[in-house]
Amino acid sequence: MDVSITIVNWNRAALLERCLGSIFATARTIGYEVIVVDNASHDDSVRMVRTSFPDVRLIVNPTNDGFGSAQNQAMAAARGRYILMLNNDAMVEPGTLPALVGVMDEHPELGACGCPDRRQSSLGGATSGAFRTFPSLGRTVMENLWAVVHPPRTWDIGWLARPLHRWMGEELTDVDVVNVAWVVAALLVVRREVIVQLGGFDERFFLFDEDADLCRRIRDAGWVVGFTTRTSFSHQGGASSALRSDIARVRGQSRALYFRKHEGRLTAALSRVQHFVLIRCLLSWRRRLESLRGELAAGADVRAVGASRRRRTPESGAPRPAA
Repeated sequence: MDVSITIVNWNRAALLERCLGSIFATARTIGYEVIVVDNASHDDSVRMVRTSFPDVRLIVNPTNDGFGSAQNQAMAAARGRYILMLNNDAMVEPGTLPALVGVMDEHPELGACGCPDRRQSSLGGATSGAFRTFPSLGRTVMENLWAVVHPPRTWDIGWLARPLHRWMGEELTDVDVVNVAWVVAALLVVRREVIVQLGGFDERFFLFDEDADLCRRIRDAGWVVGFTTRTSFSHQGGASSALRSDIARVRGQSRALYFRKHEGRLTAALSRVQHFVLIRCLLSWRRRLESLRGELAAGADVRAVGASRRRRTPESGAPRPAA
């Protein structure tokens, strides 16, 4: 068995169906299996997998203990030489799996490898969650500040995004394989022996930053984390996390845990402070203000329509003459 594809799902049946469909569109030029761990979904996910994809090995959990814990379950059951972690809101291309297996075979120094999201590479570089440096407090503050002050989505800010990504170390050149610090686990292929050596994800991370932590441990163990532009995939992003009302709190806790583990208690404490001020306070206030503005605008539209109707006569619908 060349590769085991492991997917964690929570209440995203439609996206999971698309994801699995893209995998099984891969020609059997390599040997692969698919393992789905469902974290106590209450939608149609389990029935859909059993009915539409009987070849999938399905593990159904009674509770949702987090992404890392579920991935560890899947990886423990995997039989492939490589384990490819894939998000349920991602889709691979027909050549993605063979290309990644080929890269790992050709580069025995690679402990893990990712590839670009083709939707994001239009920014001018392969930006799909591959980073040259690990998360830092300064970068975290900048990301949270951007979340607070970012302009409306309708604004064209590509001219600003490209140099910003270069400054933050995200943009990568179009080369076959490049060494990076870490890759987001929306798509991440890892050698089985690396998982055995390191024990998989740290399950204290419920969601977010478990991939940065794993890649850091992979590098600390003497392996290389790579990123290849030989192939690509597509990733919607945030599909399952969007279903949670407490996602900001979870994200802040994960980043603080990462800093406490790798940078010390002081950095972790400062991370908690900036997260509370920027995200829990300022960003929350901004969103409430935007919501209030939307409600006021909707109310003004309703009043305008009502006034327009009152100015028309019931018989002809023509405006009434001025008094």
